[in-house]
Amino acid sequence: MQLIPLVLALLAGSAAVWWALRSRAHLSARVAEEAEARRRLEELQASLLERTVELEDANEHLEREIEERRKMELALRESEERYALAARGANDGLWDWNLVAGEVYLSERWREMVGMVDGSLSLSPEEWFSRVHLSDLPQLKVDIAAQAAGSRSHFHSEHRLRHSEGFFIWVLCRGIVVRDTEGRALRIAGSMTDITARKDLEERLRREAQFDSLTTLPNRSYATDLLRRAIARAKRNREQQFGVLFLDCDRFKVVNDSLGHHAGDSLLRLVAGRLNGCVRPGDVVARLGGDEFVVILEGVKDEAEAITVAERIQHSLAQPFYLDGRELFMSVSVGIAMSQPGVERPEDYLRDADLAMYRAKLRGRARHEVFRADMRAGAVLQMSLENDLRHSMDRGELRVMYQPIWSLASGRIVGFEALVRWDHPTHGAMQPADFIPIAEETGLILPLGEWVLRQAAQRLAHWNTKVVADDPIWVSVNVAARQLTHPGLVEIVKNAIAETGIEASRLKLEITESMIMADAVAAVGALEQLKTLGIHLLMDDFGTGHASLSYLHRLPISTIKIDRYFVGRIDSNSECLEIVRTILSLSRSLSMDVVAEGVENGAQREVLQSLGCEYVQGYLLSPPLDADAAERLLLTNRAVESAASR
Repeated sequence: MQLIPLVLALLAGSAAVWWALRSRAHLSARVAEEAEARRRLEELQASLLERTVELEDANEHLEREIEERRKMELALRESEERYALAARGANDGLWDWNLVAGEVYLSERWREMVGMVDGSLSLSPEEWFSRVHLSDLPQLKVDIAAQAAGSRSHFHSEHRLRHSEGFFIWVLCRGIVVRDTEGRALRIAGSMTDITARKDLEERLRREAQFDSLTTLPNRSYATDLLRRAIARAKRNREQQFGVLFLDCDRFKVVNDSLGHHAGDSLLRLVAGRLNGCVRPGDVVARLGGDEFVVILEGVKDEAEAITVAERIQHSLAQPFYLDGRELFMSVSVGIAMSQPGVERPEDYLRDADLAMYRAKLRGRARHEVFRADMRAGAVLQMSLENDLRHSMDRGELRVMYQPIWSLASGRIVGFEALVRWDHPTHGAMQPADFIPIAEETGLILPLGEWVLRQAAQRLAHWNTKVVADDPIWVSVNVAARQLTHPGLVEIVKNAIAETGIEASRLKLEITESMIMADAVAAVGALEQLKTLGIHLLMDDFGTGHASLSYLHRLPISTIKIDRYFVGRIDSNSECLEIVRTILSLSRSLSMDVVAEGVENGAQREVLQSLGCEYVQGYLLSPPLDADAAERLLLTNRAVESAASR
């Protein structure tokens, strides 16, 4: 029985041990589990920390990418805005031709340029090409094809496009080709610029360089170029001959001086219009400058055909012009030069035609002359004479001769006409007709005329104070047209009178009828001023011009000189006789003196005396004499008169 409690006690003890052992084992397990849990937690925390770092790195990278994309988008937007702004600022239209799809995209500005307000932004190339000017379309297609084929790196074309309102604008198209990896052209894209203003400026500059702004005719430069082409054609084909007409308006200066340059310009425009109406199709009328024109005649057979055109021009220009209510008349002198082998420079033809025109001027104007080779030699001589004339006064080669003027009634010398002569060192004694036209054309007539006037005034002062003081004479001096209209003429005459002390009424100035008609307004003004000085005025060559009686009545003329043409035929031609009779009757009614010049024989003197002519001069009585011979004749004349009176 005691054993049971012991067993129980042992069992209790064993249970306690087991429990203790079990508790310890359980505790150890718990500790182990906790340790494992802590390990796993630590691993999880480490993994979480690592992932957190990775996420932070990824987030940072993403933010960087987002920022970079934002910057790229901003840069792209700025670039697009900059491009759009540049395109708008350049005022260019943009185009993009998809070669594969066969469509052309056109920007809004492109469409505005050609007036395309409505419709799609895309159209077919043919719709674009339908607007291209027909003259420009072939070259445009060639340029595009060359660009697509790769023979050109950039596309560049200037052509005209039709605006929707019907007119054309000039455009500059530029572009570049986009190709695939195999080099095939996929697209051509570029810009279009409106260059109409530039083209208009280029055209205006071209016209200014080639055409006369006043008449719109070709100018000298363009005419020279056209003449050069005509020479080349004639050289290649002898059948393609040509002619050159050189035209100069006669007395055009009168219009400018009397009515002003505006009227002169208007008249030149009217002349240009008539010239264009006179020539044949293919002929060219050009203005060389001033009142000079040239006509290039294409395909003329001979000079007779050129003369026909010249005559047609002269007939047309002889018809009256109407300008600001005025009726004006114009004539031209024409020189004709025909094409000829060996002459290959345009300036040579212009020179030859000019020489022929000058010959027409010398032979009376309002006529035409055909160039001949001897004219060139004459021009060379004229140039030589011009140079010599410039030095003639300094070299003492000029001298004044005096032809006496006689009273038919008394046989007394009443005056002299001063005539200039030139003792040329090579050509000998030269008459005024040989060098006065040169002096007038070059302006040398002004110093020459003043020199003659002073010489004559000095000689007159000597004669009237030392030779015939009790019965003074007068001296007449010829005045050229250029002198008469020169503003210094009155002052020159006044100084000559003051320096020599002569009576103003003893100095007479001779003017011609044609000078008055050339510029009546200026002539009247100058003559009135001379009259106030006491100068007497003579009208020379009366009867050969076209002066009206109204002008003769208005002008302060005291003496008329009958032209030698009528005097030389007065004894053999009834018409000349009647003309002289009429002039004498007219002069008496106007209280004017008359001098008949060119009396060559006794019959002429007798007829003049029977008609009541007061004064005569001519070789019958005396040729022009030098100053000393004239003084001896004057003394002899006075001595004979004195002896006869006793």
